[in-house]
Amino acid sequence: MNPQHEPAGLDESTVEHLAATLRRRRIELADAAGVRIGQGQVVHGLTTHMWAGVPVPAVQCHAAVDPLRLTPSAGPVTCRRCLGRGRQEQTQVPGQTALEM
Repeated sequence: MNPQHEPAGLDESTVEHLAATLRRRRIELADAAGVRIGQGQVVHGLTTHMWAGVPVPAVQCHAAVDPLRLTPSAGPVTCRRCLGRGRQEQTQVPGQTALEM
């Protein structure tokens, strides 16, 4: 990274530490049937999003952006938004480039 373009307090070792923490969190949640946000009662569907090239755990409905707040849950998904997203057909948007994952 160019030091002139580096945000204050964000150096390469800080970024790598955060990436390692997010990788470890993804492994910790890998076998969960769903997740709760903090101490919440709602069980959300678990998915993966990419952050700076690192796959991180996320809820399907986008209700939380901090993967460190997610806690595993053995119960079934109860979030209406997550359940609704699972039922929607995932089709390619016309004119948008498809990404291979």
